[in-house]
Amino acid sequence: MSLIFQLVAGVLALIADLTGYTYNEVNIIVYYIIIPLSWTVLFDKIFKFHYTKIAYSLVILGTLLIINNFTDFSDWLFEKSADFLFGLGDYVLASVFVCVFLIIIVYAVLIYFAYYYKKTSLNHKLKPQN
Repeated sequence: MSLIFQLVAGVLALIADLTGYTYNEVNIIVYYIIIPLSWTVLFDKIFKFHYTKIAYSLVILGTLLIINNFTDFSDWLFEKSADFLFGLGDYVLASVFVCVFLIIIVYAVLIYFAYYYKKTSLNHKLKPQN
């Protein structure tokens, strides 16, 4: 678990170095903006509408407009997120489970329903019955 934690933290640190954002800012952008937004896109694809991604984008845009200092906000939210993970016991184990495995599981379910479930169901319905 430690290796996965170090790998993910290393990638986030590299992105921070390349973009000029702080590690905490990158962490918040990835885990609170990009990942949830991608989930809303998949969710909308499953249900064939655009409401979720539009609503989430408006919430994020509104939030960003009222935040005076994104760095301070990111530091505060990162600290709250870390407190939550510490509250689960082992910080590294909790981080890997919540921030890697749980996210992969959600992506797997959403991708399945967005791209494979309907095709599989449709193919089953189109097969000739013997």
